[in-house]
Amino acid sequence: MVEPRWEVKIGSIVRVTEGDYGHLQQLLVDPQRERVIGLLVRPHELVPSHPVIVPEKAIADSSENEVRLKISRKQVEALPRFQPGAELVVEDQSYQAYDALFAVRGKHGVEVRWSPGSWEHGMFVDQLTGPDGKNFGLLLQAGQQVFCGDRHAGHVSLILLDPIGQIRGLIVHVGHPHPFGRELIVPAAWIQGVDRENVHLAVEERDLEGLPDYCTDEVLGEVVDHALWSNEILRNTDYKEIGISVEHGVVRLRGHVITHMNKRNAEEAVHSVSGVLGLENYLVVDQDLLIDVAQALGKNDLTRSERISVGVQNGFVTLNGQVGSSAVRVAAEAVAASIPQVRGVVNDLQAPNVVLDNKESQTWQPHIGQQACAADMQLGRVERVIINPRNRRVTAFVVRGYFPDPKHKDNYRLPDEDPEQERSVVIPIVAVRYETDSAVLLEVNGTEAAKYPAFDPAGFKNPPAEWQPPYPYRWEQVSFDAQSSEEPRSKLGSTEKTSKD
Repeated sequence: MVEPRWEVKIGSIVRVTEGDYGHLQQLLVDPQRERVIGLLVRPHELVPSHPVIVPEKAIADSSENEVRLKISRKQVEALPRFQPGAELVVEDQSYQAYDALFAVRGKHGVEVRWSPGSWEHGMFVDQLTGPDGKNFGLLLQAGQQVFCGDRHAGHVSLILLDPIGQIRGLIVHVGHPHPFGRELIVPAAWIQGVDRENVHLAVEERDLEGLPDYCTDEVLGEVVDHALWSNEILRNTDYKEIGISVEHGVVRLRGHVITHMNKRNAEEAVHSVSGVLGLENYLVVDQDLLIDVAQALGKNDLTRSERISVGVQNGFVTLNGQVGSSAVRVAAEAVAASIPQVRGVVNDLQAPNVVLDNKESQTWQPHIGQQACAADMQLGRVERVIINPRNRRVTAFVVRGYFPDPKHKDNYRLPDEDPEQERSVVIPIVAVRYETDSAVLLEVNGTEAAKYPAFDPAGFKNPPAEWQPPYPYRWEQVSFDAQSSEEPRSKLGSTEKTSKD
């Protein structure tokens, strides 16, 4: 698994728990450990003051445009201020901070000496400590010029860190000025030396050509999505069933595909995109899922002797055939639903005294954030789904939006002129008429939708912590009906199949 990265840009907004605090002025780097130990943050104040020294462990997350801290404004203001040449104490270590140090990668790691203009001091140390026993801290910043062994290459635009502050690489802009040229991810191992104004790489310029291009996670996700759509086989089969997420340059694929070939097609499409640092492929293949369900039915005491036909389409399992009793029918559904990769179970098994209802075969899955529209008006957006744990299917969904107020209904007004109330309403899945990529359309009008019950968390319960929700939902987006008489059964059969780079 590729380690996550933090993207740090000098000048980025720095946010505390309450909101904006200031902007990032510089990074304080321990060159011996090759990691950032602190941030110099300039507060947004009317009267300019020295920047605050924020320890690396106070960082919650970082992106290209902002750094988020996990401490409050009051806690930041209690931190020491930075003054050039002053002694710093960070993580119980004393540092003497300079921006004129020259860090050099040697045979035994990183060595440090004074800047090239200060060689008359005769200062060259193998240990990163001065005569007074203090550690040296190097101030690293974006904008430094980058030189290869044979010529100038470009300049630093971003610094990549991992969550413990280790420097993983630099984003170097090469070629023409912005917005042209390329942004390349240069690994930290290529850095030979750093001084006040320059970064020196231990490679030739031609070696940069094979480096991956850098782009933000959002842009990378869009490019990967286009690459999947561009594959004709995927576009005509499973493209809409594949979910993409990108975090720190690592692409994760989730969802369901019909064949192993489509899973490989998806992998190849992702690997064709420049800038992808890793792939975690969690796509579930229908062929594998069919085998898992069939084997689970064969191991169950009630179902092993029955003639049950199993079909799978993009993760939805359909059970067909005729069984000896309603108890066997219920058991077969529960066994299929116990496989955590199943999106939902459609139980078309026939049994004595059981009448099948076509409405029970609906497999709508409104997406979180999707627009919900009544027959005559927009209502709001989907914020939660209610799932039946016995078959893993959505039975209702919660819409947060503006609904007509039935108490002030006026038959002489147009529908969009009626007073509205902002509410969270539980809409049964049987009210869905159609679903598109962007919206779920209801059979009922706005006034009828407003009569559905308000969402009361006390009337529902959270799934067990170990329960895996069906794709495309996350655990925190799902509720069970509190009246449900059964908890989901323990897992039977296989665990999720993954392939990781």
